[in-house]
Amino acid sequence: MFHLFLLIFISITNVYSSNYRPVVLMHGITSNAAAMEDIARWIRSLYPEIYVISIEIGNGKLDSYLLPLDIQVEKFCQIINSNSKLRQGFNLLGYSQGSIIVRGAVQRCSLPVYNLITLSGIHQGVFGIPYLLQLPIELRDLLTKYAYETPIQNAISPANYWRDPEQLDRYYSNCHFLPDINNERDNIRNEIYRENILKLNSFVMTYSDIDEVIMPRQSGLFMGYMKNSLEIETWNNSRQFTEDLIGLRTLWEQGKLYTFVSHVKHQDVTHEPNKDFLFQNILPFFNNTIE
Repeated sequence: MFHLFLLIFISITNVYSSNYRPVVLMHGITSNAAAMEDIARWIRSLYPEIYVISIEIGNGKLDSYLLPLDIQVEKFCQIINSNSKLRQGFNLLGYSQGSIIVRGAVQRCSLPVYNLITLSGIHQGVFGIPYLLQLPIELRDLLTKYAYETPIQNAISPANYWRDPEQLDRYYSNCHFLPDINNERDNIRNEIYRENILKLNSFVMTYSDIDEVIMPRQSGLFMGYMKNSLEIETWNNSRQFTEDLIGLRTLWEQGKLYTFVSHVKHQDVTHEPNKDFLFQNILPFFNNTIE
C-alpha cells in the first residue's frame, strides 16, 4: 500500500518534471543484468520516461566470479563513459558484489554520480562458508586455502574481498582490490578516492538482518570482523570511522550518509519480498532531475 501512496505523491509533486537523472544498476555475483529487472521496472513505474540501464560485464554469470574486480571495474567504467545518456550525471545502485564494483567505479573513475546506493553490500568484505556456497565447488577450496596468493587473486573475484580475520595482515598487503578502494593500506592512501566519495549528494547503504549469504551481514555498513575474532566491530570503532579513510565520517557529519536494515533473504533483496522496503526507503533517492 505504501508504494501506491508514494506513486501518487511523486506524480503530484513532479507533474512538470520528466528530466529525471538516469539510473544505472549493477547486479551481484553468479548473476546477470536481467536479475535487476524488478527494480528497474519499479523505478520506471514511479518516474515516467526515466532512463534505467542494468550493466552487463562480459558474460554476466561466469565473468562475475572469474574476472578480477580490477578488470570488472575498468570494464564498468568503459561502459558508462561510452553511454552519452549518462554524461550529465546519474544515480547508481549496486547489489551484493555489485556494491563494491559501483563504489570502486566512483572512486577510481570519477564518475558523475549523484546518489550512490548499495543493497546488501560487501564493503568490509566477506568470510565464511555461506558465501562459498555461491561458487562452483571446485573453487571453494582454492579461496579458503589460497585466497591471498597472486594466481587466485587474478582468477576468482571473491578473493579480491575475502577478509579473513585471522590473516588481516595478508589481506591488507596481498588482497588486490578491497583494501585499495577502502584506503586501508598504511602509507598508501589515495586522496582521490576520498574526494570522489565526498562529491556524492548521498551515499545510501543497506544490509539485511536475516541475510544467509553475506557474513558478516553488517559488511553492508562497512563493519567487519575484528582481528583474530568473529566479533563484529561497531561503526564508531571501525577504521573507516576513526580514520575517515574514504570520507564516510565526513559524509555522516554532513547528513549525507543513510543506512537502512531490511528483513529478507539475500536472494530476495532486489525482488518482490523486499518491494515495500525498497519503495519506502530506496526509490525516493531517484526523485531528482537534471537542470
